[in-house]
Amino acid sequence: MPFIETERLRIHYRTHGNPTGIPMVLLHGSFAGSRWWDEFMTLLPDEIYAVAPDLRGMGATDRPADGYAIPALADDLHALLTGLDLHAIDLVGHSAGGAVAIEYALQHPERLATLTLIAPPPVEGVRTPLEGLRLLEAMRHDRELLARGMATLWPEFGRQPPIDAAAGLLDEAARQAPPAFTEIAVALGSWNRREEAVRLTLPTLLIWGDEDAIVDQASITRTLLSIPGAANLEILHGAGHSPMLTDPLLLAEKIVTFVTEDAAGFAQIRDTAIE
Repeated sequence: MPFIETERLRIHYRTHGNPTGIPMVLLHGSFAGSRWWDEFMTLLPDEIYAVAPDLRGMGATDRPADGYAIPALADDLHALLTGLDLHAIDLVGHSAGGAVAIEYALQHPERLATLTLIAPPPVEGVRTPLEGLRLLEAMRHDRELLARGMATLWPEFGRQPPIDAAAGLLDEAARQAPPAFTEIAVALGSWNRREEAVRLTLPTLLIWGDEDAIVDQASITRTLLSIPGAANLEILHGAGHSPMLTDPLLLAEKIVTFVTEDAAGFAQIRDTAIE
């Protein structure tokens, strides 16, 4: 899989589809990596060029000791997209990657065609209590604890023994940079874009599983109401926090339909209303 050297760091990313096709960029969440999108990407039509980077400190991307604030992660993303010369992007962010996607959409709306947020944190951020941060730090040295914690992301992580796919993703999570275990959670506690969210007028799709153990319905509803461009909330019945792992086909259908049909229709309606 390719790497790109940027002025900020060396970024690893995975791709699928025709490089001349419609660009779709997939951002993973905490304790994750680009591998989380592998099966999902194979379900996309070839005319979509999917790019899934490893965020700072995760996967095979560089592992610096600092720079894990949400705006810094968005700057990393901009360095990647500039280096790859991608425009009119369908940007998809999962979990903490949703915060990075929101931040990027606020900084560089001209570069995006649509925004899709899967189980994102609320636009006002979310604080992790001190005991929660201590638990995240303890996961650095305790594989069993890490597996139990990540079972909230995908129940397969908590099975003994885990299936091969879960075991591989657990291995990757255990190898992430030490600051990544806690610093992204800390960053989400200081990140707040409630006021700026009124500028998010590009076509936006929210996706949430009704068995999500991390993001509840009240939180996703607040996000829906906070983003003017959010025309719809797709509820995946029976899905948890990570539908790219549990329900990749359904997720692909929802997103492809949105970026190829619903987004264009919504943009036309919105532009007509503005006129």
